[in-house]
Amino acid sequence: MEAPTPNSGTIAAAAAPAGGALSILRLSGPTALKIALGFLRPRGKAELPPRRATLCDAVEPGGRAVPGALEKNASAPGTAGPAEHPIDEVVAIYYPGPNSATGEDLVEVSCHGSPYVVKRLLEAALALGARTAEPGEFTRRAFLSGRMDLSQAEAVAQLIRAKSSGAHRAALFQLQGGLSAELARIREPILDALVRVEANLDHPEEDIPSLSAQELQAALAAPAKLIADLAATFARGRILAEGARVCLAGRPNAGKSSLLNALLGRERAIVSAAPGTTRDTLEEEALISGAAAVLVDTAGLREEGDADEVEQAGMARTRAALSSCDLTVLVLDGGRAQTQDDERVRQEILGAAAHDGRPVVTVLNKSDLAGENPAVACDLRVSATKRTGLDALARLIAERLSADAPEPGRAAVTTLRHQEALLSAQGELALAARAPQERPSDWEDRVAFHLREALRELGSVTGQDAPDEVLAQIFSRFCVGK
Repeated sequence: MEAPTPNSGTIAAAAAPAGGALSILRLSGPTALKIALGFLRPRGKAELPPRRATLCDAVEPGGRAVPGALEKNASAPGTAGPAEHPIDEVVAIYYPGPNSATGEDLVEVSCHGSPYVVKRLLEAALALGARTAEPGEFTRRAFLSGRMDLSQAEAVAQLIRAKSSGAHRAALFQLQGGLSAELARIREPILDALVRVEANLDHPEEDIPSLSAQELQAALAAPAKLIADLAATFARGRILAEGARVCLAGRPNAGKSSLLNALLGRERAIVSAAPGTTRDTLEEEALISGAAAVLVDTAGLREEGDADEVEQAGMARTRAALSSCDLTVLVLDGGRAQTQDDERVRQEILGAAAHDGRPVVTVLNKSDLAGENPAVACDLRVSATKRTGLDALARLIAERLSADAPEPGRAAVTTLRHQEALLSAQGELALAARAPQERPSDWEDRVAFHLREALRELGSVTGQDAPDEVLAQIFSRFCVGK
């Protein structure tokens, strides 16, 4: 069967998962109201009044209307034809287009959350001519009708997935147009420079002030810096949206798995007194002082010659996890004196973090066994088994992760797609600024080309120049009904 054309026909889907107390069925498209009235019977009304919650009987389509359909299931005396079969008592709201969430006629039906009820209501809508919505199709219609730009549409999915206050704040700011406004501010001087360059190229006979090479570089300096500043927020913006990867690393038997369990508040990793129990990485999502994170337990690091083949493979995975994490928790064993091997592993972990610019929190675990003054430098003393120092550790992790977080109320780049578009635009501006030196005889043509490319890259973030395959990829990540 051929895939439906985006924005064609009337679509229907459950917008809230069935199984709770309530669910919502949404219909959007040119015949949304007609289809809805095919299975809804407004109480005391002939139609659904716009933008008013209306109590309705939901019935199987195709039968003969019987007053009080939910109480009567048989034909009325002296009439022909079957009575309508009731499904549920619902509340429906009709939003006429174009002033609706999707920019077209939209009906939202709040029903009881029984999966059976939701299924029957959806089947009623489909029987009357609607089709099942594709993933993200409601939001895609809002984008195509101009109700929101592409960055705002992407923020809908991010808001739904938000697992922390930071992720929620970043997604809401983007949904409200914060990133769009920042991009508009960047585009304005670039567009102004392009207009002046192209005016000279297209109408050389007109008395239009030309743009000198020095003026061009001055005009592009401000937007280039704004792009660089915005692109620099990606590292922390990604952490806000996806959660930080926090790697627990150290020597074997330092208590990394015990610390993972303690931070999670449940027994997730196998713990044993025997060193080298952990042979692979183990990942678990967690909230660390309100910040979303992925905790990564790793195999202990030690001399390669002392480890068997499986343990060596585990250590290789540890080093790979360290290179891809956002913060390392270096776990030291406070239950014994530190050795040269401990120091070697500590220097390896600290050196790798310094090379990548990654923050480290050093903790002395088993502090209940360490005595009062352990001769080791650390940020915190904790005991995973006694559950002491865990709150302070969580706060310190969150603090180190947010050290260069975007300021509240400022746009942050949270997706790789946006970051790549910004870096491409930055590169095009750099090429435009160099063109007068590299091609002194005909630099204006080259400048105009690079400025157009920069604007195209910036426009792809908000959807002005996004190709269809990009749109399809973005909206395919949404759930059905959104």
